[in-house]
Amino acid sequence: MGPPIVPRGRIGSRIATLMADRQRRDTSNDAWWRDRGGYTTIMPISARLFFNGKFYAGGTNGVHRVADRLLRELDALAVAGEAPAEWDMRLLLPARPTWAPAFARIVPVPQRLGHSQLWEQAILPFAARTGVLASFANLAPGLHGAKLTMVHDAQFRLSPESYPAKLRWGYRLLVPRGASSSRVVLTVSDYARDSLATFGIAPAAITQVLHNGADHVLETAADPSVLTTHRLVPGGYTLMFGSVADYKNVAVVFAAYARGRIDLPLVVIGPSRATLEAAGLHPPAGAVFVGGVDDAGLRALYEGAHCLLYPSRTEGFGLPPVEAMLCDCPVVAAPAGAIPEICRDAVVYAGMDDAAEWECAVLTLARPEWRAAKIAAGRARAATFTWAAAGGRLAVILETLLATAKPAR
Repeated sequence: MGPPIVPRGRIGSRIATLMADRQRRDTSNDAWWRDRGGYTTIMPISARLFFNGKFYAGGTNGVHRVADRLLRELDALAVAGEAPAEWDMRLLLPARPTWAPAFARIVPVPQRLGHSQLWEQAILPFAARTGVLASFANLAPGLHGAKLTMVHDAQFRLSPESYPAKLRWGYRLLVPRGASSSRVVLTVSDYARDSLATFGIAPAAITQVLHNGADHVLETAADPSVLTTHRLVPGGYTLMFGSVADYKNVAVVFAAYARGRIDLPLVVIGPSRATLEAAGLHPPAGAVFVGGVDDAGLRALYEGAHCLLYPSRTEGFGLPPVEAMLCDCPVVAAPAGAIPEICRDAVVYAGMDDAAEWECAVLTLARPEWRAAKIAAGRARAATFTWAAAGGRLAVILETLLATAKPAR
């Protein structure tokens, strides 16, 4: 990889100043650059593996939690004396991260502009120039060639209307640029890999599947207070994640309830009734809105639900159904996206636009023998998706990349 291209103008001048300042701090090949001017760029020249930690600047979402968990699995493997113990691992992250954990073997390297797209696209390639760069949250700089990038799905192309215009066009510009210039691209299912190739985001030849884990849902004890607060009876409600995004397809569940035969209240996680109605959706009159819930509350809701309803038209992986199955909660899902690949026959399928099928599926799960069979199948299938397995596979992929990549010095 050659030297990064610096844009002209005021921004380019600022980047050039930062780079020149960092160059002056490099006193020897074994030196560490120390804190200067209120920020730190600690980077030993011998470093081999850098992690893009920009995602620690904001709140948590599904992609960010996966990225964080993969880093923690690599850290745990290093502590256990596995392959990562031999690596020099540096986490380049914002100078003021909002939720980054403490790692035992991964060294944090705070970056003054580490929260910004400017840093990620123009400064990060320089900061990570002496090693392999791994980015797990969809975005990566196009200018760094010795890198691994994880792109979780192609939803911004499959359902563009579900994203704000700024985010949609930003992803269309930056995600393919980072992915196509990577040595290795990771994604979460065969369906996602095919989607990335179809839209020209990442070639199938360099894309490997790394399934998410789901066993994090069992690491926190259930907190049944969410049921008490909302007067929910265990086994006496259905559960759904609410969303105004078109591809989440919650309207078909509302239509199933409108048919009048389901007498269990629908519990909606996330947006309020007012938010859904403002988007033109019509939740049933008796729906219960619990808002956002923590991991303990989510586990309690899964364990107490008659079933989880998951009507998405497309998903790169579909983590909630797997979490639910680990909690002995049967799932009704649309046979779309990666759901058939991930869940196989462990869930009950209902047509994406067939409200009658959704109604029938919920009612069928009232039969004890059918319900027991789906709970057992779901538990067995979900148990195959562990974070330990994901971390171990990631370590093997990174080990191969470290052995073959020759970053510029």
